[in-house]
Amino acid sequence: MKRLIMVMGLAAVSMFGQILLAQDRNISVMVFGNLLQPTGRFSDNLGEGASLTRRFGFNIGDDAGLATKGFGGGLELSTPVLTSNLSWVIGARVLFNPVDDTRITDFFEDEYDDTLDVDFENGSWFNAPIFTGLRYHYGISNDMNLYAIAQGGVNLTRQASRKAYVEGIIAEETTFNLSPDFGYELGFGVEFLKTYNIGVRYLNLGAPRYEGTRRLNERFFPLIPKREMYISGDSRPVSMIVLFLGYTL
Repeated sequence: MKRLIMVMGLAAVSMFGQILLAQDRNISVMVFGNLLQPTGRFSDNLGEGASLTRRFGFNIGDDAGLATKGFGGGLELSTPVLTSNLSWVIGARVLFNPVDDTRITDFFEDEYDDTLDVDFENGSWFNAPIFTGLRYHYGISNDMNLYAIAQGGVNLTRQASRKAYVEGIIAEETTFNLSPDFGYELGFGVEFLKTYNIGVRYLNLGAPRYEGTRRLNERFFPLIPKREMYISGDSRPVSMIVLFLGYTL
């Protein structure tokens, strides 16, 4: 099912891109950077129901993303459609959000009654949205335009990996696979001199159900059914405020 979602989403975006490129109009190309501020449960550093289990390792709780401020960048194409104030856009980017493990470290040390040292080594969240949509411009001077944008499409996402150490020994190692899903983005901004672009956008990438692998050390989890476990359907909401800084080539 996930493969079907990814294929359908990519096919739709590809079709929009071909239509866009086929327009007998000027096409502008913008490169941009993003600063990311996670919102909602994506930024929670401990979820409800967090616990130290004896069979399945460290449970960080429902929905918590542990995400912190991140960064990213990409490319966006646009061309006027219907009127000079309306543009069809298509873009792709890569986004990274590091993880804050301070709260979960303190929580699980308390679970061990402070008798053992617990440390976490985490990767970063990865998202690669490929979106298409519309942008409306409103000129307030010859050199400045205000705009609003709405777009959506397919997103390739991977949850941050986790490695837990107890007394310097790896007790748990969890990695996740790339997963396809859908998302959308709404925003507004200012364009200067038809070259510089500054904006703020809200990016919602849904609640993907991540799959992956968890390896546990039987020394710390003596009741595990097996050393390596398959993770299926670990749902985590992903949303953020995006500061958009662009330059039109």
